[in-house]
Amino acid sequence: MENKDQSSRRSFLTNSIKSAVIIGAGTSFASTILNPLTALAQSPTLALQTKIAALGSTSLKSSKLALTKGKNAEVKMFAKFESTEQETVGKILTDMGTPVPVENKEGKDILAKLTTLNGSAFDKAFMQAQVDTHIKLKAAVSSLMTATADKHTKHITSLALVTIQEHIERGTLLLNKLA
Repeated sequence: MENKDQSSRRSFLTNSIKSAVIIGAGTSFASTILNPLTALAQSPTLALQTKIAALGSTSLKSSKLALTKGKNAEVKMFAKFESTEQETVGKILTDMGTPVPVENKEGKDILAKLTTLNGSAFDKAFMQAQVDTHIKLKAAVSSLMTATADKHTKHITSLALVTIQEHIERGTLLLNKLA
């Protein structure tokens, strides 16, 4: 039952974002909401947007790795949901002509570490990286929400924070089960 609920919420979130883009006041409005590289490019929020995009990229790449290297079924399910969510956001950004950046040095270090691990050691390191990344993502999205005056960005960041908090809590629960 829980998997269906998670899938339904993710589907709802995906469809809501797509609808907001379609119904919104055109490409300019949509890019202001979702574009981590060019939205508000002349403002101090660019660094936050770039950081958010890099964290998302790291989460996606490590989740794809977990789908093949993960041992625990719950870890693989978490990775599946996370990669699907991040791919959806990436597709929306690509459809809008927005380049999605590669991960930063910290993300590359996480991926390098994960590639050296197997079995339960991989599962624990992956889940720890997911929790840590989502905590950093929450801080960056919260900072963006505070830094922007754009009400649409505030709405989307507010929605994102709920999902990020859920990922932190579910990730922590799963990490504790693996310990």
